[in-house]
Amino acid sequence: MFLAFNNGIAATADHIELDTENRYIKNIKNLQIVNGGQTTASIFNTARKEKVDISQIFVQVKFSIIENPEQYNEIVSEISRCSNTQNKVNDADFSANNPALIAFEKLSRYILSPVTAKNNIQTCWFFERARGQYKTLRSREGRTKSLQNAFDKKYPKNQMFTKVELAKFINAYQEIFDGKKLVIGPHIVVRGNEKNYAQFIANNLPDNVKKINNVYFEDAIAKCILFKTADKRYGKKPDSIGEMKQVVVPYTLSLINILTENKLDLYKIWKNQELSQQLSDFIYDLMKQVNQFILDTYAGQHYIEKAKREECWELVKKHLWAFNINEIKADLIDERNPPRRNAEIDISEEELAQNKETVKSIPAALWNEIGKWGKDSGYFNITKQNIVSNIAYKLRQNKPLSDEEYQKGVELLDIVAARNEELLQETEKYAGKWVQMKKIKISDEDKNTLILEQIRTMLSFNTDKNILSDEETDFLFDLVNGKQERDYDTDAIVVKCLQKLVKKGFTV
Repeated sequence: MFLAFNNGIAATADHIELDTENRYIKNIKNLQIVNGGQTTASIFNTARKEKVDISQIFVQVKFSIIENPEQYNEIVSEISRCSNTQNKVNDADFSANNPALIAFEKLSRYILSPVTAKNNIQTCWFFERARGQYKTLRSREGRTKSLQNAFDKKYPKNQMFTKVELAKFINAYQEIFDGKKLVIGPHIVVRGNEKNYAQFIANNLPDNVKKINNVYFEDAIAKCILFKTADKRYGKKPDSIGEMKQVVVPYTLSLINILTENKLDLYKIWKNQELSQQLSDFIYDLMKQVNQFILDTYAGQHYIEKAKREECWELVKKHLWAFNINEIKADLIDERNPPRRNAEIDISEEELAQNKETVKSIPAALWNEIGKWGKDSGYFNITKQNIVSNIAYKLRQNKPLSDEEYQKGVELLDIVAARNEELLQETEKYAGKWVQMKKIKISDEDKNTLILEQIRTMLSFNTDKNILSDEETDFLFDLVNGKQERDYDTDAIVVKCLQKLVKKGFTV
């Protein structure tokens, strides 16, 4: 019943080229399996590990070719969502390519926490935009025991947080209204990770990526510290305030924001990397009151379910609480002397410096082995093989690499870290080792693939900048989609278009 019960493989790509009879795939670009990963892995392991002949095995595959680069991430996410109905896949996994989350992730890799009285080591708060990123980066950076220790110091495990946790930290802090409708509040957080995350993406994540700057990041970490501190102060059984931590923590944090009129000094929390004892105690006392209030209000009822409703939150807001705001006066923004913050930090240079350090730390001989592994395993197409070959050759000859080669090199190392962690652990083995390197032989078909790959990159670069004319853009689209044959004259036009793009910053 395999055919009846199995949906086969659903995959996406942004380009596909068939043979003259439209029976076989000659070339496919940016292939992603969105459903059927287990099937693919089973076939691979059967062939490679168990040495079983799979030549007569056929599995149906549905390819969705998405030619518009602007819609690629969105459409792939939707296809993946609809294809994965039989297995539990979290909705949060489908939004990993959200531009705002990508920008936030980049900040989390390079913004260092301040030195404090308790910690003289600057660390990073690691945002895991996609599952497994922390482990992959640790594998890539921790190639030796000493490097692993250095990674663990820079990225402490207790400072790693996910998308759904980010949504919880931020949504719990402050109400958000859409007109008169309350769309973000602590009762949303109580509803659980998936529902809360969906509201976060829809109503509490900036649409403008430029708003995801270092100030936004620092404030988000301050909210994280607030939430984690409150969670810890609530306690665990049998020494906890009660049995409603998932309700009382977000409710209390939102309530404090209202009681302080949104004047809590988040920058102070960021600078100190902790709450003052006064603020921590203030939160603890308020949590005890909120906990008891919900118990008294809904005696004998299901407290958690009641707390998911907006009416419960409204009752909490209207209640008269016992507190002395002067106890946390030092934790509030002084309106006469508000904190001065610079939101214009550019991390592009830091990212480039980190990429250079990472690529150069891999011996040329090991890059050569990485290229062989990528080819044999099928994880590196001819374009990736060519990049690795160039990196290995230039490192051995002590020649400079381009910024793009450094970036591509790091991306390839991420593939190795995720697929063959052991290979990266051999850095010391290949250090100083000399190997004869041969330029990879590129067939005419592979050359054509590389040229078409370059043309797609040119089109992607031109998308927002509109440097090329409509006629030139249409011509290039026809080339990559096989509607225009390549010859001497067409190549001359491609070179002309390339020269126009290079003048505007495009790198080859």
